[in-house]
This record gives sequence, C-alpha cells and structure tokens, in this order.
Amino acid sequence: MEIFPLKNVEEVLNWTPNPAFRAPEIKFKISRSAKYLDGNAWLENSKDWNWLVKTPLATQSNSKPRTLLCHDMMGGYIEDRFLSPVSKDSYSFLHWSYLDIFVYFSHHFITIPPPGWIRAAQIHGVTILGTIITEWTEGRKILEEILSADEKIDSFVEKCGKIAEFHGFHGWLLNIENPVEETLVPKLLSLVGKLTDRMKKVGEDCLVLWYDSVTTQGKLEWQDEVNLLNKPFLDNCDGIFLNYTWKTTETSDPPKDSLENSVQAVAKESRRTDIFVGVDVFGRGCLGGGGFNCDLALDKIREKGLSCAIFAPGWTYELPHRENTVARDFFLREHVFWSLLENYMSFHALEVGAATTTTTRIEKTDSGGAPPGDCSEMLRKAKFTLVFRSCFYSGRGADQFHLLGIQPQPSLPSINPHQNKKCPGLDDLPSDKISPTAITYCCHTTSTKAYEKGQSLRMSAHQPDQTIPLFLLELRSESYVNVLFVLDVARSDDVDQLAEEPDPVGTPLLIDLVLGTEDGSDISLEEVDSSTEPNTATVEILKGGQKSWERKGFLLRNCLHTIEKIGLRPRNVTDFHLGQFSIYSSQ
Repeated sequence: MEIFPLKNVEEVLNWTPNPAFRAPEIKFKISRSAKYLDGNAWLENSKDWNWLVKTPLATQSNSKPRTLLCHDMMGGYIEDRFLSPVSKDSYSFLHWSYLDIFVYFSHHFITIPPPGWIRAAQIHGVTILGTIITEWTEGRKILEEILSADEKIDSFVEKCGKIAEFHGFHGWLLNIENPVEETLVPKLLSLVGKLTDRMKKVGEDCLVLWYDSVTTQGKLEWQDEVNLLNKPFLDNCDGIFLNYTWKTTETSDPPKDSLENSVQAVAKESRRTDIFVGVDVFGRGCLGGGGFNCDLALDKIREKGLSCAIFAPGWTYELPHRENTVARDFFLREHVFWSLLENYMSFHALEVGAATTTTTRIEKTDSGGAPPGDCSEMLRKAKFTLVFRSCFYSGRGADQFHLLGIQPQPSLPSINPHQNKKCPGLDDLPSDKISPTAITYCCHTTSTKAYEKGQSLRMSAHQPDQTIPLFLLELRSESYVNVLFVLDVARSDDVDQLAEEPDPVGTPLLIDLVLGTEDGSDISLEEVDSSTEPNTATVEILKGGQKSWERKGFLLRNCLHTIEKIGLRPRNVTDFHLGQFSIYSSQ
C-alpha cells in the first residue's frame, strides 16, 4: 500500500479515515524531554563526556531559538510513500535530536506526511507538520473556492484538523504562492486563524505556520522579513517561515537588514523565536550559497536569536543520487553537513518512564516476536517492563528501504576524523571539514555489520578510559526501581589498527556503561556476572542475543536518580558495534 496527497477541495471534503495509513503505536512510552544540550557549549568543550556529566542540561523556554527542517525531496512521495519495505533505496534523516519541527513538503495541494516520517518524528519527540499549498492558476482557483464562503472555510478547516488528528501529525505549513484578490485577504486571514484554533483542539503542542509569500495586499511578493505586509498572518498563527533570499547590509544595495527588521517588527511581543528564517541547502539566492556553507547563514540567524528553517536537506542525497554514488558518498555528505551546523543546534533529550507499577509490557519486533533472546514468560513473572529499545535502524538497510521501521537514533552522533580509512566515503575529505573539533571517538549508524534489518551502531574510542556519549535520555523514577540496561555488542570486522596489543579473537568485550545524573554525578556500572546474579529474570534476559553478538547487562539497583546521559566506555577494544540497546525496569 502507499499513501498519496490530496489534490483538490473535493478530495479534502470527501476524505475519510483509513486505518492502514496510521503510523503504528510505539510499544513503549517515549516523548521529547524539556531538557537539551547547547551545541555551542558542547563544541567549545571538545564534546567531552566528563564535561557533559558535570554540566546541567538546559531547560526549554520560549526564548530558545528553534530548528525546523523542511523536507522537499525530489517532489515528495517517493519510496517513503510505501507502507511495506521496498528494494529501491531512498533518503532518511538521522540527526533527529537536533530538530524541533519537521515539515513534510510537496507541491501537491494537501501534503499528508507518510506514516514512516510520522513514526520517525514520534519516536524522537519531534513536532511534524503537513503542508497546504496553492500555487499557479490552478492553485488560485482552489483557494478562491475555499474562501468563497465562511461555510466552505469552516468545512475545510474541520477536515484539515481531522486529517492531522487521525494520522498523528501536529499541524500545517500554510503556503499560498499565488496572487489573491485583495478583497479576499480578510477571508484568508480568517482561514489562518481558524486553522490555528482547530489545531489547538487537537493538542496544545500543535502548530500552524505561515510561509512568507502573499502580502496583505494580495500580491505574491516574498518579503524575506517580517513587516507590515505579512505580520497580520503571523499574528493569526504560531509562526512564520521566511523565504531564504533574505538580505544583510553587506549583501544588498541599497543596504537592507532583513533579520534586524524582523526583530524590530515583533519587538513588543516577544515572538522572536516564532520567526523561522529560511536557509536553502541548494543555495538558491541564499547567503553563503548553501551546501557545506549553510553555517554562514545560520551564524547570522542565531546572532539575532531567531529560529531557522532548513529547506531541502536531501541535498546530501540528491547530488550523489544523480551520479549514482549514494553508497559511497551519502554517509559522508550527511554527517559532514550536520557536523558543520552543530554550533548552532540544540541536542534534545528523550524522556522515558521507569516502572512504577507491576505491569508487564514487552515490545514486539516488526516480525511479531519478542526482542531476540528475551524470555517473555520469565519477564512476566519478574514483573519487568521494557521502557526503551533501539537497534538503530535508520530506514535504509543493505537491501531495503522501510522508513516505518526506523528506531531511535543516538542523541549525539559523530564521525571520527581519525578513522578516515575505516568510514566509507571519507577518504578524500580534509579532516578539518569532517568535524569542527578533533574528537577521538565516533558513534554512527552503519550497514557494515548487521544486527536487525542490516544495520548497527559503529562505536570507537581511541584514548584510554574514554567514554563515548550515546543518548541524552531522561529516565525519571517516582520510587526505588531496579533498572537493567542490556547491550548486544560485537567486535568490528576491521582490524584494530590503533590497539597496541589487539585481543585474541573470541576474547569477550569489556565495556562499562556510564550514566550521568541530573545532579552531575557519574555512575559507572560494570557488567552483570550471570553466574552470581540472584535475579533469575535478569539471568534469563542475558542468555539471549544473536549469533556472533555478545549480550551484556548492567544493573542499577534501587535507583531513585534521574538519569540524563548514557555513555559506553570500552576497556579492551577501540572499535566495536552496538546492535541493540534496551532498558528494562522493575520495582
């Protein structure tokens, strides 16, 4: 099955729910935490675990600039439209912890995000929006039909609210890219306000954003700033997405400062972060020329305390796709692109709940069974709860694309500039373009060793006692609980060139799990010894695992801490793969 956009008013008004197109429910409770790590501070401190543990995470506020990602990928509705796996590769996004809002965009009238993108946003706690767009002559006719009567507006708004609520996304980007009769502008403003109000009935976190295009005079004139010609639209909704051809005094004649003008336009209302300044990754009329120079535009935007809207990030995939070099180049381009923007990002934590009741809940895999190696009966008797699990599948496997199967990605992904020879596609790139800081560890999804669906997490550390950050994950318990962390790990198939005395093949991996708490404490957990562990349920869980992978458990007993940071510290290896990371808890 595949999902399609709605192309006219009749299709919208006749829309009815189809349960097949709902993203499946997440089997454990997960949401976006209010806590985040400032990217600038993270880079200034060399992405160091010890600094991270001692540094409190910041708390979300209205003054924090946000990051919006607008997906405009080869027209939209490509391989991501299918509900089942397909053999043809396509683009998936990995750096979800960087985002506040994801917009699925196409040039069809009503763009409903495919279930795979909705699922991906949900498991990372990211707000996701669909798109309502009218453009050209046909679009103008559609808009005029909607605005012809208040009843038409109300019916259209109600359907848009129901569509979003049913599919599980959070609102709309409203993009009117055709002239409007000036006499209809009041009706258009009413539509914006009514749609915003309707979405708030779905949820307080729902949004409607206005794209900077049509003015209050009905003219199709992109302003590239907030001013009197577009501010009334902003006043009627949750934010404005500015076009990406904004100017600075250095790049315009006569001099124009689009960003400062926008700041002044909302100076009395404290809505600076509701202004999303466009940055086109393809560089069309954009400061810096896009591509790997998008950081130049971000620098100007953040200098004014404004939010950003990064448009068409699939540039990292589309260019090598044209040359048939995706397998060689996409990984490189994607990680380099986002590493160059880290200074202007916030890394958001996920929130999961530790068990406070004796309810049992075991997540099922996509094949319908329990996670590999789990003993469901024993877990039931021990009253365990699975509260988090990831095998790090990105949607792009070795021989399939299935975005609905995406699993939580690491919060702080990184590539290692000292591993150029080991990471596909990095051989020809100067090290100063790989990462703004010379970090000596890596943590990224890879297809070079398969755990589930052909992927795993590649991890390496090249300094003694170095901890590799894995997750910003707020795990809060309301009473004393036992928390069991379960890892499936395997040695890298590559030779450990930097190990002075590589361990013989077959030697068990020695890895410590390291936790950072809300109060700045560092808790290092050693591996559970199954031969002496009294809890039979724990022992049964640790018997599992896939062939050629080692299953390791780390038990935090009687926990009343709030865990915020999770890292791994390898002790007898520099490179390894993490196939599965799970958290169980019990009273």
